[in-house]
Amino acid sequence: MIIKNNIDEIQSYLSDASNYSGYCDSVYFPESDEEIIELLKNCSKDKIRVTVSGNGTGLTGSRVPEGGIVISTEKLNKILELNETQKYVVVQPGVVLKDLQDYVEEKKLFYPPDPTERNCFIGATVATNSSGARTFKYGPTRDYILAIKVILADGDVIYIERGQFKANGHEALLTTQSGRIISFELPRYEMPVTKNTAGYFCKENMDLIDLFIGSEGTLGIITQIKLKLIDFTDEVLSCVVFFNSENDALNFIDEARELSKSDNLIDARGLEFFDEHSLKFLQKDYPNIPATAKTAVWFEQELYDLGDDITNSWLELIIKHNGMEEESWIAVEKKEQEKFKDFRHAISWKVNEYITQRGLKKVGTDAAVPNDKFREF
Repeated sequence: MIIKNNIDEIQSYLSDASNYSGYCDSVYFPESDEEIIELLKNCSKDKIRVTVSGNGTGLTGSRVPEGGIVISTEKLNKILELNETQKYVVVQPGVVLKDLQDYVEEKKLFYPPDPTERNCFIGATVATNSSGARTFKYGPTRDYILAIKVILADGDVIYIERGQFKANGHEALLTTQSGRIISFELPRYEMPVTKNTAGYFCKENMDLIDLFIGSEGTLGIITQIKLKLIDFTDEVLSCVVFFNSENDALNFIDEARELSKSDNLIDARGLEFFDEHSLKFLQKDYPNIPATAKTAVWFEQELYDLGDDITNSWLELIIKHNGMEEESWIAVEKKEQEKFKDFRHAISWKVNEYITQRGLKKVGTDAAVPNDKFREF
């Protein structure tokens, strides 16, 4: 196992994309579960603080240490198994999301979760229950976790499959691989209906695998993940529609959202809004943004064998809500669609670049607003 403690070598592990920074004694780079187990046992015995590190793409400071040691998962980066028949893949936590998605798509399989930063580690997306553009249709990371292996703070190990351990009301019980039984009571608070990642996922009779998903590395180190896959299609319509009026754009979103919920040709897998400030922020890098545009909406949908019908339905909706039909960007080729993804993701990296150049800090969290309150917000 590689261990680094020279400040020049560990500097990049003391901060994340928020520019929040910390300190630690050493950074460890384990290459096996056994090395992590031994390390955690020693840290537990000696009361040494441990921070788990992903790829440093987060904006919340969660991988930034405040003393003790850092355990980086970057050497645990193997795809262990792909089952094309049962449609699942088993990976280590240090696999990069983009690499995994590209790998399974070559096999005509699809891993839907798509957070803004695709250079993140899979383990981190599980630890944070990442969502992203395609959550609109496919849901967050939690919905694709079939099993995980977790090394607890004392070095004991739990392998937990979905459906294997369920709470009895609020009473929970887990069995480790050593045979130790861990019993505890789940916190009694009501989970919001709107997506929420503050605090542990807890509710009556819950599947206990969900306690670890979104727990931010506070309950153990995830070293193996079994992910559900679905069928892949490369027939996708992607579009950035510009509007002269924010109200028109929000009307477009409202109707597209409702149509996507019904049995209709329009069935967006991603639907996102850019306000005027966002467009101005991007104008220098994207001079083809129409000068008169006050706002924009990006959407994406699989076409399957209904390409013309689906495209025409979207065009009718764009015209109905006064979208700038001629100036909008439409793509059905993957290369062009990737450019649209870059456009969507550019706000994030440009904000990061902006704060870095000015020596600022930015702890970024998403605000979840009920649909009927969005205009007011």
